[in-house]
Amino acid sequence: MNSEEKRNSVKKDYDLIAEQYGKDFGTFIEDLDAYEAFEKELPKGATILDLGAGTGRTYAYFNKKGYDYIGLDFSPKMKEEAFRIHGEFPYILDDMVNIKNHFESGSVDAVFAVYSLFHLPKDDLRKVLSDAHDILKENGVILMSYQLGNGEEFTDEPYLGENGKKVLYVNCQTEEEMESILRPLGFVDVYEKEKVETVDGAINNTATTVFRIIKKQ
Repeated sequence: MNSEEKRNSVKKDYDLIAEQYGKDFGTFIEDLDAYEAFEKELPKGATILDLGAGTGRTYAYFNKKGYDYIGLDFSPKMKEEAFRIHGEFPYILDDMVNIKNHFESGSVDAVFAVYSLFHLPKDDLRKVLSDAHDILKENGVILMSYQLGNGEEFTDEPYLGENGKKVLYVNCQTEEEMESILRPLGFVDVYEKEKVETVDGAINNTATTVFRIIKKQ
């Protein structure tokens, strides 16, 4: 499979699980400490682009705090579910590799990319982070997460039951690989934490997820 086929397979999987995902995660917020650290770096009324908006739980969180939230996701079913739960809000239906088609350089204050980047093949991840750097304003920040590991695999999607065995594309990164992407872009680290995913039903159960806030200089 090429990179586009891998991303499209992820889109198909999320279309299939959108309704159940919305029921379980439509308003549920976890890792609140990372959100709060992110907010400390934001100006009042900041424009936040959410890469992988899903069923809108981050919209519910950031909108009520007065931020200018824009969601982006490539799953039409996820968008439908988000609107069903929250009503309509700014939501771009597209693949995150195309963010430069929608945003000019230096046009957003912050990018939120949590539990989404690990579905990108390595070259696509490099492109998305480079493009995100470009559309950020000076001193703009990214809250991102990725999973530690070596290379790519097709893991189980628990919501799909027996039909979900080894179907969901995931690409993990070593710390060295991530630094090779971020260092040339000149980001400065603001915050970092590691979390072991031990919840039943989590993608890559027992994997270590890294949360980082990085700032454009």
